[in-house]
Amino acid sequence: MNGMKLKQLLLCANLAVLGIVAKPLFSPFFNFITDFVRIPGGSMTAGVSMLFLVVGVAVTGKRGTAFLIGLIQGVLALSTGISAIAGALVLITYSLPGVTIDAVMLGMRGMPLKQRMILAGSLGVLTGAAATNLLYFHLAVLPFILFYLFGILSGGLGGYLAYHILLRIPERYRKEFS
Repeated sequence: MNGMKLKQLLLCANLAVLGIVAKPLFSPFFNFITDFVRIPGGSMTAGVSMLFLVVGVAVTGKRGTAFLIGLIQGVLALSTGISAIAGALVLITYSLPGVTIDAVMLGMRGMPLKQRMILAGSLGVLTGAAATNLLYFHLAVLPFILFYLFGILSGGLGGYLAYHILLRIPERYRKEFS
């Protein structure tokens, strides 16, 4: 992937695993909220797994990093049965957000890093929510709108947390963005 070193590829694999492991830990809390408004819980838990994609791009500075992390997450979800409802479509719904995150993080360098990471997380979740709704949820209008709003908020929170995680990584281990 775009001249990544072995350390960067290992980082991508580790971030993908962390995203898959972290998601079920937060699911009960987020499902409590989303069950109340009758929308799929994944709209909020997606922000948790997106933060790892955003951190990955911020650390490596390489095109395709978020896509690769999302694709690895999709393979893990498929192989472990985490997303049994989606089947092989999970590869699309996990990797497409990575394309969006890569585009925002690397294509909008004029924007301050913190705002870029929040926007990348939000738009990444929005992309994943749109893909899941088109491919298998087919929600009615009100749940559809709530699904996207909760997704955008959780993605923004994920991007915000990703920014603060990045600040704790020593500069020598991360790509510096201007």
